[in-house]
Amino acid sequence: MKVLASVVIRGRMLAAAVAVTLASLALIFTPLVVLSSAAIGLVTLRQGASEGLVVSGIAIAAMAAMGALLFGQPVALALVGVGLWAPALALGHVLRVWRSLPLMVEAALVAGFGLVLLQHLVMGDPAAFWAEQMRVFWEQMPQPQGFDEGQVEQMVVLVAPWMVGGFAAVWTLQMVVSMFVARAWQAQLFNPGGFGEEFRGLRLGRWLLYLAPVLLVGGMLSGGPGIVAQLSLVAMGGFFLQGVALVHGLIAALQAGVGWLLGFYMLLLIALPHSFTVVSAVGFADGWLNFRAKVRRATKRDGGDD
Repeated sequence: MKVLASVVIRGRMLAAAVAVTLASLALIFTPLVVLSSAAIGLVTLRQGASEGLVVSGIAIAAMAAMGALLFGQPVALALVGVGLWAPALALGHVLRVWRSLPLMVEAALVAGFGLVLLQHLVMGDPAAFWAEQMRVFWEQMPQPQGFDEGQVEQMVVLVAPWMVGGFAAVWTLQMVVSMFVARAWQAQLFNPGGFGEEFRGLRLGRWLLYLAPVLLVGGMLSGGPGIVAQLSLVAMGGFFLQGVALVHGLIAALQAGVGWLLGFYMLLLIALPHSFTVVSAVGFADGWLNFRAKVRRATKRDGGDD
């Protein structure tokens, strides 16, 4: 990763080439979009928004040219580039100017809230839109044994109404993780260990602690997946990140081995989507109780007694 980061900061053309190459490879392995956005984020963090804008422009032009040559759709691929790199540019600018990881996450959450509202404004009936997309996706996938069309349709009807908030939450998490990677790259090159300390101390603002329960209660009272319920999914994404940071912080404070982190992430993946809810709830509780501070005080007290 450090080698890739060093390539990105060597020049505009190299940075743009890395971003475009990773975005293209993401067609095969989707998580690479995180690294593609992180490349633009790193340029913005290190050299400013103006340089990030230039590199993004070069990369978008390259995506458009590739779209024209390979698929005859330059605008479509250019828009893909805008969707990947414009948020990284904006969040990178926020992090560079205010030097606050929590503020960057909160800015991403506000953008996620906006994406929920935008889907309702643009799509008219977003649940119907997502239902159709899910049907098309399912038709293109290898069909597993034991599933008939009735079961598939039942799943679509159940999940599609929640896709507005689910999509916004996933998009928000993807953008934030991209910036985490960009910040980690910057730390590897210029301040080793700096990002780990920042991430382990991540705690979101009080306004989210008050807003999240309002959204959750409002969503439950509305009796269905309305706008308020969809917004609550985005808020949960923010506290999920705080919950993950809490685990990292506790493991570091207790000087536990890396095996505990590996176990946590394995359990997180195996238990999805329930683990997302649990970690989000723990992150929300940490916002009020600050478990990390309590553990640090207890550790220092025990150390002093020795």
